[in-house]
Amino acid sequence: MSDNIIKFPYKIKKTVEPVPTVCELAAEQFEDILIVGRRSDGFVSMITTMKDPAEVLWHLESAKFGLMNGLEEEEEIDG
Repeated sequence: MSDNIIKFPYKIKKTVEPVPTVCELAAEQFEDILIVGRRSDGFVSMITTMKDPAEVLWHLESAKFGLMNGLEEEEEIDG
């Protein structure tokens, strides 16, 4: 059965920095990005550089899978 299990070795990076700083950090580190967040009006929205909705869905599901399987967290980033 272990043949079906996808290992999710990535870790979450946490920061107390404001959104613009987080976006700058992401721009330096990633080629493609998917950001999900809560707007000031309370609605959850996303923005992405990916054109294919299937790719977006795959990344969302991969992140969900990792979180549900006890994804480890890294130390907070001080900026």
